[in-house]
Amino acid sequence: MGNFSKYICLLGLIIFIGACKTEKIEITPQIINEAIVSIRDKKISMTYQISSLGYTKSGVRYYKKDNPSQGKTIEAFRTGDIFRLTLDELDPESTYILIPFIEYNGNIVESEQKKEITTTALFPEDFTLFWPTTKAEYDENGRFSTVVEGKNLNNINLRDIKFLFGMDTLHMDYPIATKNGTYQINLTGYYPYGDGNYMLRVIYKEKEIIGQAIDFIYIGKILAIGLKKTNWRTNYPSVCNDQIYYFWDNSVSHFDPETSRLQNIAHIPDTIGVIPPKSVTLGNRIFFLAQPVSHILPSLEPDPFNGYELFCQSFQVDKREFSRYFFGRPQIKEAHGYSNLGIFVHNNAVYQTYTLTLNSRGIKNIVAKYNPVKDKFEEIATFDIKFSSDCFVSVKGKLYALGVTNVFDQGFNIGYTLTIYAVDANNFKLTELYRAGTANQTYPYAPAGVINYKDDILLALDVNNYMLYNVAKNTLSRVHLSNNANHMYFGGMFTYKDKYYLNADLNFLEGSIYEMSIQ
Repeated sequence: MGNFSKYICLLGLIIFIGACKTEKIEITPQIINEAIVSIRDKKISMTYQISSLGYTKSGVRYYKKDNPSQGKTIEAFRTGDIFRLTLDELDPESTYILIPFIEYNGNIVESEQKKEITTTALFPEDFTLFWPTTKAEYDENGRFSTVVEGKNLNNINLRDIKFLFGMDTLHMDYPIATKNGTYQINLTGYYPYGDGNYMLRVIYKEKEIIGQAIDFIYIGKILAIGLKKTNWRTNYPSVCNDQIYYFWDNSVSHFDPETSRLQNIAHIPDTIGVIPPKSVTLGNRIFFLAQPVSHILPSLEPDPFNGYELFCQSFQVDKREFSRYFFGRPQIKEAHGYSNLGIFVHNNAVYQTYTLTLNSRGIKNIVAKYNPVKDKFEEIATFDIKFSSDCFVSVKGKLYALGVTNVFDQGFNIGYTLTIYAVDANNFKLTELYRAGTANQTYPYAPAGVINYKDDILLALDVNNYMLYNVAKNTLSRVHLSNNANHMYFGGMFTYKDKYYLNADLNFLEGSIYEMSIQ
């Protein structure tokens, strides 16, 4: 019996070991980061990378789009981790399909991305043109310059040639002779993006003759944000009279950053509802962002909110009491909704802004102001519907709005772009101060948050992307991060005892709120 038990145990162990056997998983190299470097009348150059080693050879299979059966292949050559190749002897003004491939263990692995490229018009025989360097430097205002070089450029009628970045025509100087017998043309333009690779196009007598990829490199004044971890909790803090409060789990807690201790000071009644994360402070009162009332109009039952569709809460710290304020009473029976809800303090007054969207009648940007005498929010104004944002900020007694504005070209709405406005707080008239990008190259990024940083405006596009608007100089400069935040979640910026803080690790136990400083 004992031997039989040992046999059963041994058999079970063998089965267990077999079940736990780790299967070897082989990872096949993949083609990544395909990029077209240049396009000419009879040539196309491209680069790519391979995700891992182990390939036998690599290159591109290509064919005319209208004749896929006549395909050809060309092998790439490797410099560092970049694979390069040039397809030549192509037909001008013809569309080709390019498919990079890898030979791996005797099998062909093709890229999932097929490049469809059209060669340019036939290049003129009376001059040559090329980029001696494919790098362009741009400053904090987006101005960039690059140089093209060639022979007989002095014989060109400059009216016949254009250099385009997107749809923008670059400014070009007259050709200048060089020592090696060629001529150079200096080009300048506006570049509104971060470092990257973008195509410039050359148009000669209304036909494109070159497409050239250029690496844009930032050389402007470098501002950098340093991030220093604190021991603050990574939920949303509210700061009132240099004290820190948290509102969660139906309780109000006071936080002491010196000891990192929380003290429960009040209960959040169920009638108050969910406390929004965004708040501002005025005196002894913390005001929270407005939110839509959860009910449907019209209702057959008595309306407990008396027709109001928005409400917000406040917490009075000294009395440890909550209040609710109902406002927004459109009495609309058709489908509608609210968006772009914002809250801010300007000249000792609390404001709430929001967008009311009506399916049949468009949108309406509305402002409500807190009246301390009546202890209520009152709608006081509307503002430009072409502007969309919940980012308002007060700087030295003046109010500013940062967001995105619709861009029109010949009456058509072609998109939107980042814009900064001065705001008249009496009637909320917007006066445009700064517009990023152009009508042809917009900068369609809305700020996630803004803060008054030493009487300038720091705006965050996301948790690792910042810009600084100089109010006096009316300039917008990129701000680099000395060290990135751990988690990709923007939880807001705020001040505490004359220092600036970023909440980037919201609800991550191993994360932190960071103290910010710009050098």
